[in-house]
Amino acid sequence: MNLLNLKNSLIITLFFLVSISTAQISFVKGYLVGEKGDTIKGEVKINPKKEQDYYSKVMFKDASGVQKNYKPNKVKAYGFDNNHFVSIGQGDEVKFFKRMTNGYILLYKEAFEVVVMNETSFDYDYFLFKEGDKKMTEVKEGKFKKQLQDWMKDNAEFAEDYKDEKKLNAESAVEVINKYNEWKKSN
Repeated sequence: MNLLNLKNSLIITLFFLVSISTAQISFVKGYLVGEKGDTIKGEVKINPKKEQDYYSKVMFKDASGVQKNYKPNKVKAYGFDNNHFVSIGQGDEVKFFKRMTNGYILLYKEAFEVVVMNETSFDYDYFLFKEGDKKMTEVKEGKFKKQLQDWMKDNAEFAEDYKDEKKLNAESAVEVINKYNEWKKSN
């Protein structure tokens, strides 16, 4: 292979790699709920490789094409696809929490940064909330089934379907809570 062909192959490979790495970042149809409760339809910029960013800010493009970055203290909520994020004050700080269920019992997910030996990663905490509560209740991961039984006192059988694990099984939790919420709505 001569030097010109090698150079062209390298350029094509680099172009391909750059295309793949940036192809993941895109705008998708979504909404934003402003400070006054007004819902604006538009597009939300997503980057599946940086899920933790969804909890700290949102880049939103309105119908006229104007793009703006929003922090959780400037909007009430935003969402895209089947992802809904709500701005909630936690202590002195306002953050976006992912709302994972709808109805009487709400399950929220929060992302936070963890630094171990100068390596940064992200972990998640989960919280429960129901109508009438003044604040969210932290999920006790190892005792979540018991916690669900307490929260579902009027029909604790739903909690029996939760697949018990040492760490929270979010998929099972969402399924059980949604079933309970459907039952609660019809009673």
